[in-house]
Parts: sequence; C-alpha cells; structure tokens
Amino acid sequence: MIDNRLSKIKNHEVDDSLSELTDTEILLNFQQAITSLYPHLIPIHAYAYNAWDDIVMPLFYEMVYNTFAYKYGIEIEPDETHTYMFSLRYYQGIHHIQCFPKSSSFKGILNNDYFEVNEESLKGKRLIFKSFGDTVHYLTTGLDIENTDAVNFELVEIDVVCAQSNRLTDVEGCTTFFIHKDDVEFMFIAETFNQDLQK
Repeated sequence: MIDNRLSKIKNHEVDDSLSELTDTEILLNFQQAITSLYPHLIPIHAYAYNAWDDIVMPLFYEMVYNTFAYKYGIEIEPDETHTYMFSLRYYQGIHHIQCFPKSSSFKGILNNDYFEVNEESLKGKRLIFKSFGDTVHYLTTGLDIENTDAVNFELVEIDVVCAQSNRLTDVEGCTTFFIHKDDVEFMFIAETFNQDLQK
C-alpha cells in the first residue's frame, strides 16, 4: 500500500492472515472469480448492460477494497473508492489502485492493435487500474449473446494519469488502454477522501 492519507490512524479491524497476500494476489483473485462466474451469467441474461454492472461493481468492492480494509486496518467506504470500470478526471483524494509494469517495456493494446510502451513514454505518468476485460468486448455497453464465448478477463484496462496533476493524460495518444495481467503488479493507494476533487 502507498499511504497518501493525511491521518495515519488505523481505525479498522485487521485480519493478520491477509498480510500474507500481496495487493496483486488480491486483484488476481478477483480476476479469477469473475472469469469463473461469467459463464453462469449467460443463461440468465446477466452477462452485459446494467445486470453486469450491478453484479461486478459491488463484488469488486467486497473482494478487493474490503479486503484491503482488513489487510491494512483502515476504514474504506464504498463511496470513497474508485468505482470499477469508471474513469475519473482526477485521481487524488480517492482510494484507487496503481499498476506497475514488471519490465521496462511492454505491449499496450487498444482495439486489438498492439503498440510498444517503454520507460520513456511513461516518464511523469502513472497507470491506474480500471477493470479486467479484453479490447473488443465492453460488457457495460452491451454484448450480443453469440459473442459471449469470446469474452475473457486476461487483460487489465488502465487509465494513464499525469503523476503531478493526477489528471488523465496519454501514452501514444491513448488515455486508456489494455495491458496483459501478467505484465503488471498492483498496489493499493490509500487517500484521504476529498469530495471537492471528485465532483
């Protein structure tokens, strides 16, 4: 955890067994859960649109942010967290998750096109976790049932943020793109919630 809170007082029960899990393992546990769950949503027509949002957003909070609360012993309210699948205009003053590439260069993916991302192109920028998914199928905006077999959660959708302003910026012209889940580590960023910044 990177702790950007103004007050460092622990105010939540701690589960010591969670200290053995890295933030990355907590995120990938969620990724495995939605990968396993998704096929069961298809027969009941809960695989896209509002049904998908209504299932995955609270599940992410419970499986990820609530786990961080017990791991780190800090209070994490749902409305003080970056909501799964949403881009924010400003990432200061709200709990979020940062992605750290495992190597100095990797492949970014957008619309199934690959492009090179390296240390130089990331200078002064941070990568913020947005969701798990793929570059073709956007479940929140709808999906035909015949395409559901092609959905996978192997990729991480990220927002590119300027390190100084915490506002969206770009890499290779993209403010949002995908990276393979095996190419990044995840870290929880604890913030003092600032409602004015999130308006």
